[in-house]
Amino acid sequence: MRLVVSVTHGTDDPTQANLGILAALAAAEQGHEVTLWLQGEGAALANREVYPFVQGVNMPPVKDAMEDLIARGVPIWVCKACAVGRNVGEGNAVTGTTLKTMGDFVGAVAEADKNIDF
Repeated sequence: MRLVVSVTHGTDDPTQANLGILAALAAAEQGHEVTLWLQGEGAALANREVYPFVQGVNMPPVKDAMEDLIARGVPIWVCKACAVGRNVGEGNAVTGTTLKTMGDFVGAVAEADKNIDF
């Protein structure tokens, strides 16, 4: 199954951000084709200087799940405008990050079987 997991929270709501990253990892572990979409405050998670310090209440660190997603080659799409507004760029973006537009996101969701939003 093709899934887009959308994460709209980052340091503003670490628990919600953590849930989204864990959902993306669980889907990948189950063998689904996953694209992780980071927008709004979620775009900050694409900054390798930020994501290691995000951890939700009573959850494992985002760092572990994010690095597992990277190792699995899960595409990490980041809203371009959101990334620019949160200082995510070539110098500090996590491996596998691609800056995308809202049109790219809508196209991916239209082709996916499901979109899961956090």
